[in-house]
Amino acid sequence: MKVQVNDAEHSQKELVVEIPYEVFQEAADKELDALLPKAKIHGFRPGKAPREVARKQFSHQIKSQAIEKVINKAAQDAMTSNNIVPISQAHISDVVFEDDKPITFTARVDVFPTLNLEKYKDFSFKKIDVEITDKDIEDALVSLQERDVTYEPVENRDAVIAGDVAVIDFEGKKDGVAFEGGTAKGFSLNIGNGQFIPGFEDGVIGMKKGETKDLNLTFPNEYNNADLAGKDVVFTVTVQEIKEKVKPEINDDFARDIDPNSKGLDDLKAKLKRGLQQEADRATQVEAFGQILEQIVKENPFDVPYSFVKEQTDRLAYNAMNQFYQMGVNPEQLGISFEMMAQRYVEQAKEQVKQALVINEVAKLENIVVENEDIDTYLSFHAELQSRTVEELKKELEAQMQVDAVRNEVLGDKVYKYLAGVNKCEASKMGKQEYEAHKLAEQAKNQAKAQEDAESQEKVEKKKSTKKAAEEGESEAKPKKTTARKTNKKKESDAE
Repeated sequence: MKVQVNDAEHSQKELVVEIPYEVFQEAADKELDALLPKAKIHGFRPGKAPREVARKQFSHQIKSQAIEKVINKAAQDAMTSNNIVPISQAHISDVVFEDDKPITFTARVDVFPTLNLEKYKDFSFKKIDVEITDKDIEDALVSLQERDVTYEPVENRDAVIAGDVAVIDFEGKKDGVAFEGGTAKGFSLNIGNGQFIPGFEDGVIGMKKGETKDLNLTFPNEYNNADLAGKDVVFTVTVQEIKEKVKPEINDDFARDIDPNSKGLDDLKAKLKRGLQQEADRATQVEAFGQILEQIVKENPFDVPYSFVKEQTDRLAYNAMNQFYQMGVNPEQLGISFEMMAQRYVEQAKEQVKQALVINEVAKLENIVVENEDIDTYLSFHAELQSRTVEELKKELEAQMQVDAVRNEVLGDKVYKYLAGVNKCEASKMGKQEYEAHKLAEQAKNQAKAQEDAESQEKVEKKKSTKKAAEEGESEAKPKKTTARKTNKKKESDAE
């Protein structure tokens, strides 16, 4: 067997392989041997047909199975003998198969990229330090208070107001006929949450317990039920009970109710401050780390395997599509397919893959490793934040198969600390609210750029497609010639 190995783009190896025809003959004989005992041929008892008769009868089956096995084994042997470690399945192309001649084919396979990081120091980056104030902690306590509210029957008034929960019976009719999904009894309507179509909650406000009222409303034109979209309807509503929001008092009991391990309100405040600070520090570190990695990638260009990019692209697209579904929206109905979404994330996925590879390469170059003590420190810190034991957190991570993810996060932290020390930091301070506004502005800017890049890429692809179609049209118009290559392709097809 002859093998020529070439470097290909996108971190691939190309192997041009030539196999002696005799190798195929041996494989074909083995296929025939396996087929003979059960071969059914007219005029012969099962398994008793002469060898050459069976070979002729099952020629196509024998050839296709033999050539497939020969090529797959040759591709594997070629990679092994040339010390090529694939990270994806080999793509076979350009198979040339002719009787009594060597078989040739080309195999392309993704390999782990070779990184040559010549520069990863002395870049400049910006780092924001977020300061958590007493006001931030008070806001967090109010959020916890809102989460812990109860609803109790109203005693000091008799009419529904905004913020109440009205327990109602209702029946919706269109043209005097009740429609599907428009009737319920004992339904708890949270006034102000926008659960129903516009005008419904406003119509319930001011109603008294036991009162019945007709609400003349119109479904929105964009409503997802075509039979109701834009239609006038009447909802007959009866208020059975009125409940009002009761907030717990923020004190030591409240603190222990939120966190059973808390010693009291001061202890809860201290934990909230640590949690808010950790969350802010993590976010600002990710931003600063991204700036450094982006510059390293730009200064040290390298290709990445398509399989890595495809995996990350699919992950990003899946998350984006899932966000639509979580909001109760089917993206397909908006003309957004998974493939379309994935295409928009290709460049972002490629950059993320490159940055991940840079992190691992810097760790290797600078002998940065994750020790067991590093994992223990991580677990202790997060267990304390969550008011859990280290053992509980560890068991949960193991059950969810997130141990490697934690190790990667810890490695990333250590690499960041190293790179932050060998690059130039321009530090600034912000309050929590100011930083959140800054983040929203950055997200809007990045989304606009991503949209612009995606539209630009779609235009490029459309232009390529149009050009290709035009070239194919010109080719169709030209007289066709029979070539040796086309003969080979036909035999290649027969072999398949």
